[in-house]
Amino acid sequence: RSQACKHLIRPTIAMAEMDPKKLKLAVKEGGKMGVELIGNFDLGGPEFFTTKADAPGGDHALLQALMDAANKEIDPTEEEAKGGSAKVGKMFLSAGDDKLALICHCPKEDKAAGKLSASEWMKAVVGNDAFKGDGKFLEGDEFYAKGEILMDKEKGRFPLKDRDECQSASVGFLKGKGLFPETNDDDDWVPDEDCDIEW
Repeated sequence: RSQACKHLIRPTIAMAEMDPKKLKLAVKEGGKMGVELIGNFDLGGPEFFTTKADAPGGDHALLQALMDAANKEIDPTEEEAKGGSAKVGKMFLSAGDDKLALICHCPKEDKAAGKLSASEWMKAVVGNDAFKGDGKFLEGDEFYAKGEILMDKEKGRFPLKDRDECQSASVGFLKGKGLFPETNDDDDWVPDEDCDIEW
């Protein structure tokens, strides 16, 4: 675990409070998404992604566990490859019953390194005009950042709806930075259907 991770999450407390079954699902989803992301990246695909993460259900600790699993170095002794996407920039959006939780990671190495600050990315998304000030930047640095948007029925603020808005806001921000590909080719990469990766 990197120093950045330690800064954002207090691992021992978070692990103790997580439901083992939910944690297992989050780690599985993260590991699978990591392999998909790095596979595409290594083929010359995008350096920054924004996608939904279902298993955490809006829980920040589970979402961090999912991110850790996506970034974990691939173990060559395991039958099924998992993770390996530390050099890919990514933002995960997880909708729960009462909020939308967000986490993003910007690489420390390889070709995407130094192109974007995680805090800048997160602030741009949760601070988008669509959320009218309801988006919250929780914490972050150059490499990791967290945010959330609480549900508010009176304002018409619902996690699933906000997830879609965040997806659009993130893509718009990345395009403005020249970090999102203009995809017009017939052979554009399409992620595995089980992975639920969306640009």
